[in-house]
Amino acid sequence: MTCHVSTLTTSEYHPLTELRNQTIRPFTDLLLHDMGVGLADNVGEHLASGSEWRTAPLWGIGLTEGVSGGESYLHDGRARTLEEAILWHGGEAEASKEAFRTMSASDRANLIKFLKSL
Repeated sequence: MTCHVSTLTTSEYHPLTELRNQTIRPFTDLLLHDMGVGLADNVGEHLASGSEWRTAPLWGIGLTEGVSGGESYLHDGRARTLEEAILWHGGEAEASKEAFRTMSASDRANLIKFLKSL
């Protein structure tokens, strides 16, 4: 998951001293990525084309079911499970999707368990 990087560091120039150079773990790069035709809605929005999406932070994703009363993922809720969400990825994320697809069942289960722990 190269888009879902584990750590980011806040700016050393933040106006509040307490927030300078702080490491956070949102599991995102906060950048736009072309996710392929499967997720494209062909509606451009600000800097994003109709097939680009900003990498959503994964922190808190384990709370989805408890907070919303069920699971739904991706920008439009089309994925009913984390596994479905991963398998919808394409474009720049195709290699990550394929890596997940070819994992052993136990490795896939462990990855989903890890994601639900965030």
